[in-house]
Amino acid sequence: MTAFKTTRRTLLTLIGGLAIFRPAKSGLIDTFSLEPQLALGQVMRYRQDLQNVRNGEVAYRSRSTVTLEVRERTPDGWLARWTPSGTELLEADPRMRPLLEVMQGLWEGVPIDLLLDEGGRLCGLADLAAVKAHGATSLERLLAWVLAQASSAPMAGALRAAIQPTLADGAVLAQSLMKEPAILLGAMGHDYRVGEPLEVRTHIGSPLGAGEIPVLGRYKVRGISSDKRRADIGWLMVIDRPTAARLVGGEVLAIVRRTGATRPASVGEQKQAQASLNASMVNDALASLDFDDLGDFIVDTTTSWPVSVKHVRRVSTAGGSRVDTVEFTRLE
Repeated sequence: MTAFKTTRRTLLTLIGGLAIFRPAKSGLIDTFSLEPQLALGQVMRYRQDLQNVRNGEVAYRSRSTVTLEVRERTPDGWLARWTPSGTELLEADPRMRPLLEVMQGLWEGVPIDLLLDEGGRLCGLADLAAVKAHGATSLERLLAWVLAQASSAPMAGALRAAIQPTLADGAVLAQSLMKEPAILLGAMGHDYRVGEPLEVRTHIGSPLGAGEIPVLGRYKVRGISSDKRRADIGWLMVIDRPTAARLVGGEVLAIVRRTGATRPASVGEQKQAQASLNASMVNDALASLDFDDLGDFIVDTTTSWPVSVKHVRRVSTAGGSRVDTVEFTRLE
């Protein structure tokens, strides 16, 4: 439900007087692009709340402050710096708390430079090598602290083994670091329709590999408050389930086969039967795969910067479910 009570006719009138909305290049009726009013030196601060729920149980909740600063003009858009700070782990599964605390502390205070296009959409990391170096230095600092604590020292080896592969894999590292910035800026540069949602077929990256999952998005301007200078816009994305199941299933099996290839030769005779079993189990589990993203954005109608954002991703299979919630609230 929209945060503001606005008729369709009033919405169209209000949009016509706002610089952040432009008629979409597609020319579709009552369809507009959200154009950010970015400028050098802009600095925005947000409270970030994260929650992960697995099979109905809260796995963790955390809170931090993130700062986003527009630092440079580039040939294709902008360079912006993302810096997290003040991270607190509010709730966590006791079995995962030590790892989560180290993972969250890994990027505490570390500046991450992002590339944005002209529409304010996140394109990638500006300097992956620099981010890797920051991460490696931060990891060593955190592990030194872990080793200095009698209660946590025995976990140092396991923590290093869990974190180092992510730091070494550029694609995985970039994906993990861009997740929250991409959500905060998720409304930027998209086309929206007043009245019926605008349906767009696009792709999102697979969480397990380099493939792309086809999705159907529904984008809509839901309301505008002229006195509060706020716009309420939203989108919903759902997957093409059969294609996603085939793609993700193939990626899961590839991981299983790589793991199996590392087994000692003495168990080689078991590999073929195990591969068939794994394929059957993966196919059964993914037959019921479901995945959707819901985004709710309140944006400032003078700049298009988000005032608040709530993003919910739900993933479920026959074997279980996961719900990730990310919320941003602008700090004045």
